[in-house]
Amino acid sequence: MTDFAKLAHLKEILFGMERDLGIEGLGQVQKDIVYAASILSEAGAEIETDDLRRHQLLGGVGRSTFFRALKEVVDLGYLKHADGAQRSRYHLAGPALPLS
Repeated sequence: MTDFAKLAHLKEILFGMERDLGIEGLGQVQKDIVYAASILSEAGAEIETDDLRRHQLLGGVGRSTFFRALKEVVDLGYLKHADGAQRSRYHLAGPALPLS
C-alpha cells in the first residue's frame, strides 16, 4: 500500500468519525477550531482564544476568518463561554462533544 493510499484510508476514517460526531457539515476552519479546542481541553482547563489562534491546526487562518468561525462554533454549541466570561475563555461543549 502506498503512502497516498494509507493517507486516503485515514481520510475515510476521519470523514466517518466526523459524521458520527455530527460535525461533517462544519466548514474546515470551524472543524479545526473544534479539533484544537479538544486538544487544548485535554488537561481540563479553560480554552483561551489566544491559545486557539496559535494552535498549529489554525496556522495561516486570518484573524477575521478565525473570529467569524469561532462565533459560529459557539453559536452552534460546540464551545461555550466559561463562567463569567463573555469572550476569550471557553469550555468544550455540545451534543456531540460533551464536557468530560
